[in-house]
Amino acid sequence: MRVLLTGAAGFVGRVALDQLSENHEVTAFDVRLIEGHPDAILGDVLDYKAVEEAVAGHDAVVNTIMAPNAAYNDGGPGFTINTVGAYNLFEAARVHGIKRFVHTSSGAVHTGYPGPPETFLTHDLYPLRASGTYALSKLLQEETARNFHQQHGMSIACIRPWGIIDAEKMITTDGHAVEGHSWGHIDRRDVASALVCALEADDIGYECFYVMATPGGYKAVDVARTEERLGWKPAITFPADL
Repeated sequence: MRVLLTGAAGFVGRVALDQLSENHEVTAFDVRLIEGHPDAILGDVLDYKAVEEAVAGHDAVVNTIMAPNAAYNDGGPGFTINTVGAYNLFEAARVHGIKRFVHTSSGAVHTGYPGPPETFLTHDLYPLRASGTYALSKLLQEETARNFHQQHGMSIACIRPWGIIDAEKMITTDGHAVEGHSWGHIDRRDVASALVCALEADDIGYECFYVMATPGGYKAVDVARTEERLGWKPAITFPADL
């Protein structure tokens, strides 16, 4: 497939670029330059014209845009990047007749519920309930995705990781050191592989998929269903429990 990968210079996007490129023709799109990829498109997801031009000619979009955590505080741009950026991507895909879309969401869409083990978080737990600015932005992304599926027939898969880290460097998405593992941890390469599996899966209308890599994660969310549905498993696991 001809795939537009947005957020391709990011924490997940950069490894997704490598994995997707193994079997697909990938166009990288990001607001930052990507070393080794001179043909990548330098653009902002908040610029609808740039997004529409980038989307044209592709078969699918894989979205990994992630504003830094600090960008959601004190009126920062994170909320707008997530919500308006996602809308621009869905709308541009609709305009160009692209039916396949894979979106990097988050387990934050359920943080308004009592946390595990009190609540077992599933792919179909609805309505979504968010706690905090970041979580609300992810909730609105998923609601936008749901609407584009319902109104325009787009095939959309939402991947829901929790605490994404780099297990080799032992850092978080913001570059902070990981002192110890929690039940929500998953390596960024395993998030990327879930995106690839979702892109290549059959018969997806609108579906959400939790991805975890710990014993506690399997008790907290329905990651076992993701493994069965997508044929995915984390390559890197951590011993953390609930």
